[in-house]
Amino acid sequence: MLESGDVAERTAYICKLIYEAYRVPVGLLDRGGSVRLSLPASFEYRTPLQGSSSLLDEVADYASGQQPMDGHNGAFPLPLLYTTGFLEQFILLRLPGGQSGSAGTMIIGPALSAPITADNAADLMRDYNLAPSLQEGWLKYYRSLPVLSRIRWYHAALLLYTLVTGEELSVTDLLRAGPVQQQAEHLSDGPDLDLSYRRENDWLHHDPMLEREMFRYIANGDKEGVLASQADFSEESFGLLSKKSRLRSRKNLAISSITLATRAAIEGGLFWEMAYTLSDFHIQHIEELNDIPAVDRAQTAALCDFADHVRDNRRSKQSRTSALCQNYIFNHLYEEITLGTLAEIAGLNASYLSHLFKKETGLAVSDYIQRERIEEAKRLMELPGITLSDIATRLHFNDQSYFTKVFKKCTGMTPRQYRKDMGRMY
Repeated sequence: MLESGDVAERTAYICKLIYEAYRVPVGLLDRGGSVRLSLPASFEYRTPLQGSSSLLDEVADYASGQQPMDGHNGAFPLPLLYTTGFLEQFILLRLPGGQSGSAGTMIIGPALSAPITADNAADLMRDYNLAPSLQEGWLKYYRSLPVLSRIRWYHAALLLYTLVTGEELSVTDLLRAGPVQQQAEHLSDGPDLDLSYRRENDWLHHDPMLEREMFRYIANGDKEGVLASQADFSEESFGLLSKKSRLRSRKNLAISSITLATRAAIEGGLFWEMAYTLSDFHIQHIEELNDIPAVDRAQTAALCDFADHVRDNRRSKQSRTSALCQNYIFNHLYEEITLGTLAEIAGLNASYLSHLFKKETGLAVSDYIQRERIEEAKRLMELPGITLSDIATRLHFNDQSYFTKVFKKCTGMTPRQYRKDMGRMY
């Protein structure tokens, strides 16, 4: 571990080692963001675009805006991987300065994970509405950047961490330190269950064994394995699914992977309607993104989300019978659902099914149906033009007063109070 007296000298030495080993630009910023060291000294970062800050400022702002991620001993932040919208890659390591906060930031990059061709550059120009006349200048800039495969880039981050701290770090730990996992938090808002997204795109051009391995991890609920397998996919092996837009191509690739992950999760035992619902949500989220790094992060978050749901489903130890009933209830909330119908579907005696369902879910069948209908009612309340009486009728509550009683039992407030509070949020 670095001692306070020789931080400057040691970090400068490490910067030089990294530069000599990878021939990638290395910089050291002080606490205020000023450059203390730059290797090579003659390197010029990309100039500002359309009134934006410089590339170095962008990277420094990103580093300062991230919550510190503790290492294995809780004493040192983990490296951050950052990719700009123009595909420049950086490794960032914030140096702690004791009670004074950060002592500065080590920055490795920019680098590319694959060469940028003229067609690639033209696609990026279109994605960002840049004048075609700038393309030659961008190509010249891209050709000046070093190219390191994704796995070599990850190993450079691991080497940096070990040189600074003396500790070992795995690729999985490195990837888990990034903001990629934060994307899945949007699921708390709930995806729109009425949408059905038809997905038929080609998968990446790579060794099929890599693909099988990653989706085997999803089917086993192993998020650690998913993250580790991601490192084996090289940028060069990615297919091109749009001739006019790199962003569109990457979105299509992400959608393809989510489609296959959906199938893998179902094979792993995930309630199939939940798998399709997760798929719809993550695809909708990806469609709203405006740059390639955000799409890549969202794709990885989606794959991890599927693995997490498979893992949680296995921990719940519910039988196939209960899952079958839950699936039927989910798909037929707008119809009358009886215990007899569920028993017929499950091929069991109604009394035995009722006992089994309550034992595994903690709820009687009727209470479970009510709970799911209240959850659906909450989603319907977000849609304009639907009255509370309409919702009660559509979800087969006897009358509005009974709907109000059940809603308050499940949520602690009446439907009117809930809709009013929801309006305040927006």
